Amino acid sequence: MDGLETQYGEAIAFSALDATDGGPGQAAFESLGLRGHPTIVLFRADSTEVQRIVGIPDEDALRKLLDSLLSR
Repeated sequence: MDGLETQYGEAIAFSALDATDGGPGQAAFESLGLRGHPTIVLFRADSTEVQRIVGIPDEDALRKLLDSLLSR
């Protein structure tokens, strides 16, 4: 994800959470009803959820998705 953060860092806020930390990461995992990890959850600036990706995504496909979302 570091490459994505570098490429999209001006337009997208990235946050990595640990679902097993017993704190904020676990609370987010539970409140979002996530079933597995890694999971990527994409939100609009107004906090509306756009998409969930469970598992390790193909980086090129993720870039295309992010480009598509940013062009809207």
